[in-house]
Amino acid sequence: MHPPLSLIWFFLTAGVSIGLFTFTYFMEFLTLFDKNTAMPKQAVLISLVISLVLIGLGAIGASFHLGHKLRAWKAIRRFHTSWLSREAVFSGAYGFLLLLYGLSYYFNLSMPIQHFFGIVAFILGWLSALSTAMIYASNRFVLEWYTSLTVLYYLNMYLMLGSSAFLALTFHYRAEFIGIYLFLTFLFVSLGLAFRIAFNVRQFLIPRPTINEALNLPHNRPIKVLDTGTTTDNYCTTEFYYKKGKELLNSVLPVAYILTFVVPLFLILYSWITGNYNYTFYALTFASLLVGSLLERWCFFVEGNHVQNLYYGLYPEEGYRLRKGYMERKRTRISLY
Repeated sequence: MHPPLSLIWFFLTAGVSIGLFTFTYFMEFLTLFDKNTAMPKQAVLISLVISLVLIGLGAIGASFHLGHKLRAWKAIRRFHTSWLSREAVFSGAYGFLLLLYGLSYYFNLSMPIQHFFGIVAFILGWLSALSTAMIYASNRFVLEWYTSLTVLYYLNMYLMLGSSAFLALTFHYRAEFIGIYLFLTFLFVSLGLAFRIAFNVRQFLIPRPTINEALNLPHNRPIKVLDTGTTTDNYCTTEFYYKKGKELLNSVLPVAYILTFVVPLFLILYSWITGNYNYTFYALTFASLLVGSLLERWCFFVEGNHVQNLYYGLYPEEGYRLRKGYMERKRTRISLY
């Protein structure tokens, strides 16, 4: 699949926004149980402004992926069936509730009102993240994405970005929590590494589709592609297949692994073990995660192989090998009803 930069941009901005707000509000939420975890007002406001600006920039960036931008409002009409529609609704609602929470916090309104806005914004933010992940995980035509690992890994990446960003914030305002957020960042980055490895290993294990399955026909009458669907490039051959990306994937993916997981884990472990709480380490950890996540999302799109590429001879060669599957057990039934 061709990697859309606008969607990668939305992932990074929304991921940092929702992740950062999650930990910011979590510290405020614990105060309801008489825990001394509240961040200074200046720190909370800085975090909220950053989160609000990022989700706004993400929405603007994502609009470039639309063919008719003036019709973007129509996305809400498919809320009951489309994950893309749900993403748009939940993202917009998250940004609005985030603004209300920020205003209620700034003007020091009553605690019930503040936490009402905060809890609703938290829920909407993660519903937005889930909807975005499900856009890919529910795509039956790209087998690499069609797995629960896509959702788990996607949501965990938000926590990776958010915990590392909040770690840098605690260094300046609540240094006593550095150890806790070093552990949380280490935990989420480690989980992310495990999910990513599982995602790549799965690509070698999943059975590839055949033309029969693409046409929803049983395998007892195998079909062979005699000629490609077109001899020139068109929308299908450029948007659903990225030749240059396939050539670069083996070089970019290791770099994504190093920047997203190896470098952050090394910096976190070094700071944790030696007790050297240095802001430079935490800034580099977040920067490495940000750049690595950008490359990782690029690889995620390029790794996807849409089943329609079978018609154009662009699917991996093993996709044409006849394999046994559930389609052979499918019986043809003719009925007037």
